[in-house]
Amino acid sequence: MSRIASLEKDGLYVIAEIGINHNGSLDEALYLMNEAAQAGADAVKFQKRNLSEIYVAPLLDDPNSAEWSFQYLIPQLKELELSDAAFEALRAEARRLAVDFIVTPFDQMSADFVAGLELDAVKFSSADLTNWPLISHTLGKLKCPAIFSTGMWDDSVIRKSAEFIADNFTNRYAMLLCQSTYPAPPESLNLRYLHTLSTLAPMVGYSGHELGVQASLLAHGLGATIIEKHITRDIHQLGPDHKASLTPDQFRDLVRQLQLTRTMLGEDRKVITMAEQLNREVFAKSLVAKRDLAEGEAIRLEDLKFMSPGKGITPDRLPEFLGKTLMRAKKASDYITEQDFEKALTVADWPHFTFAKDWGVKCRFHDFDIYKELKTPVIEFHCSDRDVIDEVSAQSESSALIMHAPEIIGRDLFDLCSDNVEVVRNSVDILEKTIVRTRELAPGFRQGVKPKIVLHVGGMSLLDGNYDCAELTAKAEKTLRDINLDGVELLPENLPPRPWYLGGQWHQYGYMRPQDMASFCKSLSLGMTFDICHAQLYCKFAGMDLVDYAKIVLPYIRHLHISDAHGIDGEGVQIGEGELDFDALFRHLEKIKFSWVPEIWSGHVNHGAGTHHALCCLEKYGHAGIL
Repeated sequence: MSRIASLEKDGLYVIAEIGINHNGSLDEALYLMNEAAQAGADAVKFQKRNLSEIYVAPLLDDPNSAEWSFQYLIPQLKELELSDAAFEALRAEARRLAVDFIVTPFDQMSADFVAGLELDAVKFSSADLTNWPLISHTLGKLKCPAIFSTGMWDDSVIRKSAEFIADNFTNRYAMLLCQSTYPAPPESLNLRYLHTLSTLAPMVGYSGHELGVQASLLAHGLGATIIEKHITRDIHQLGPDHKASLTPDQFRDLVRQLQLTRTMLGEDRKVITMAEQLNREVFAKSLVAKRDLAEGEAIRLEDLKFMSPGKGITPDRLPEFLGKTLMRAKKASDYITEQDFEKALTVADWPHFTFAKDWGVKCRFHDFDIYKELKTPVIEFHCSDRDVIDEVSAQSESSALIMHAPEIIGRDLFDLCSDNVEVVRNSVDILEKTIVRTRELAPGFRQGVKPKIVLHVGGMSLLDGNYDCAELTAKAEKTLRDINLDGVELLPENLPPRPWYLGGQWHQYGYMRPQDMASFCKSLSLGMTFDICHAQLYCKFAGMDLVDYAKIVLPYIRHLHISDAHGIDGEGVQIGEGELDFDALFRHLEKIKFSWVPEIWSGHVNHGAGTHHALCCLEKYGHAGIL
C-alpha cells in the first residue's frame, strides 16, 4: 500500500518535488530521488509534458513572439523533458527506495502515459485546477489518490473547482494551498486560508515555493497534512524552480522539523509529563498540618496550612475534606493525602512475597527504617550527592547492599562522557565518594555478597545533535579504568533516549545502545544494571525488538530495574499499564542469575502503594521461578 493511501487525517506526508530540477538528466533525477528518500520524504514527484499538446504552435516555433517569460521558459521546458524510458527507470527506483511515486501530467497524452506507471498518486498543477477536461480524462484512467494545487486562483474559483471534484470523482483527494511565484514573498502566503480549504476538501496540504522551511512548519501546525517542497542539488543552477528549492541538507532539516512539529502538536488533550509531576510536587501547594493531629480527629480549617510540597490534597479540594476524620495521625508540617482518610495498607501490613531470585525495594536513607522491616534479600539506596558526603547510617543483616550513585551533583548532571573537564572531574570525585560510602556501609548488610553500585554513565545533552554514541561511551570507559573498585561491583545502567532530569527532558547519547553497553562491559569486565523500562523506551525510539535488545546484553546482566514503559519517554509506568511484553522478555532472562527491584515512578508515596502493587503484579513470575 502506498504511504498516501494510509495517510491519517492528522498525519504527515512529505513530497519532494523534483519536477524539472533534474535538468533533463536521468542520473541527476536518480540522485535527487535517493537524497529525498534519505532525508525522509514519503514521496517524490516529477512532471510530464508534451509541449505540442500544451502550447500553440506559433509560440513553440517562436517564443520571442510573446512576453519575455515565454522566451525564457519554453526553451528550458524543451530541454528538460525526460524520455518515457527514463520515467520507467524512475518508477522502478521509487519501488526500490520504498517511496511513493507521483507525477503531474500537463496534457492528456502525458496522462495516458503515466497511467501505465502505476502511480501512487497523481498531482494536478495549479495551472490546471480549472482544466476540468484534463482532470476528468486523467482520473478516468487512474484510480489512485489525486492532489490539486490551488495557486494562481482566488477563493471563488477554488470553491467552484472543489465542488466539481467532489461531485464527479470518488478517488481519495487533497487540495494544497499554494502561491505560484518562485520564490514566493512571505506576505503573499496567507496560510490561514488552510482553514477555509479544509472545509472544501477531505485532506489539505501546502505546496511551498517560498525560501526556507518556516512556512511549511506553520502550515503543518495549521492543519496541512501534506507538505510539498522542491529539492535541488544547488539553488544557483539555471532553471525556473531551483531558486525556490531546498538542498538535500535543507530537505533533511525540513523533514526533521516537521516531525518535531507534529510531535509538538500532539493530541487534543492535556497530558502531564513525569517532569511536570515532579515540578508540581516541588512548587505546588497542598494541605499541610499546622499542628500534630491525632488519629480519629476531624479536619478543621484552623488546623491547616497551604504549603509545598504539592504531594497532598490541593487547596481547591479543601471543601471535600473539611470535617472528615483522619484514619492515621499526622505530625505538624506533614502533608495530608486522600489515603489519610482511609484504612490504608502500610509497609508493615505487606504480605510475605515469594520470589525465586534476590529481590528488594528502592528507598532513600531517610525512609529506610520503613522498608527495612520487609527484610528483603536486597535493598537499593537511591543516593543524592549529599548522601555520599554527609554522615548517614543504615544496616540490615538480611539484605544485600546496592547503592545507586548520584545522578546530580549540585546543579550539574553526573556525566563521565562530558567534554567539560570540570564536569568529568566532579563526576569522578562523587563516584569515588560513593565507593567509599558503600565500603563503609557494607559491614552492616548481608555478608558474603559484594555490594553493588548502580551508575548512570552519562552522555546526555539538552540539545538534539549529531553525537557519536560509541565515542561518548568510550570516553567514559577510559575514565573508569582509573577508578579503584576494590570491594564493590560497579553495574552501569542502560539509559533511555529521552530521560527526565532537573525538571525537564534531555536527549541521551552515551550508554544507550545495546551494542555500546555490551562492548563497554566486556572491555572493563563489568556486569550491568538492566533497566527494562529504559530498554523498551530505546526500542520504541530505534524501532528495535526488546528481546533482540536483551539478547545482546544478556551475558552482562547482574541486576534489574523493573517497570513498564510507554512511548519513548514514559518511564516508570506501573506493571501492566504500559507497552512492555513481560512474558516474552522474562523467558529469555529466566536462566541467568540477577537481583532486582521494582522501579515505579513515585512508587514510594502513600506508604509505598505503587511499589506494593508492582510486587503483587510480578509475584506470578516469582512462582514460575523467573524472578
